[in-house]
Amino acid sequence: MSFAPIIVPILAMAMGTIAKVLAWTSLPFWGFIGHPIIALSIGVIFGVILLYTTDKIKDFNFLTNENLKIVGPILFITAAGGVLGKVIADAGVVAFVSGNADALKVLGILFPFIVAAILKIAQGSSTVAIVTTAAMMGTYADPASVMQALGFVTPFSAALVVMAIGAGAMTVSHANDSYFWVVTNMSGMTPDQGYKTQTLGTLISGISSIIGILLLSILFL
Repeated sequence: MSFAPIIVPILAMAMGTIAKVLAWTSLPFWGFIGHPIIALSIGVIFGVILLYTTDKIKDFNFLTNENLKIVGPILFITAAGGVLGKVIADAGVVAFVSGNADALKVLGILFPFIVAAILKIAQGSSTVAIVTTAAMMGTYADPASVMQALGFVTPFSAALVVMAIGAGAMTVSHANDSYFWVVTNMSGMTPDQGYKTQTLGTLISGISSIIGILLLSILFL
């Protein structure tokens, strides 16, 4: 029962995906419970059952409030990043990229890396950088997306774009990144020492990662 709130939604979504791939139209039940919202709701139900069976339902309000303090900011940041990415895309970025696709295609897999890195350096949050860049790039199956404009039209190229965004979003952690202060404060470093270790280390990590991703794109795209 302790694992049920986690495992059951994963299994439900997995079965929903399998049903969709195999076109089990005669078994709509799997498609229904495989929907992420329904699957996660089932997980919540199992969580409440677990509280009842362990006689901890009286702690429901306390546990909920404490968890919301942790999860709430993450949800807000993720939502804000997605909205920002949509705003950027609707502001004309897709049209600009489409109109200059021949020039921007030269950058290749470096394009999503550069965008994510700029966002990371500018505002500090890796989550916002990832979600915003991903929302701006769109999906490889959407003919009106930046992915299509830049020629990323296969699942493998989409996977490389995801890796490039991740590499850019971890590049250069400095004073506007809360994690920079977690590292420096917890390790007893001064800000200057943090710049020489955390900032330089994340710069090297990001650059070395994109070099590896770039080599993969040259070999397989």
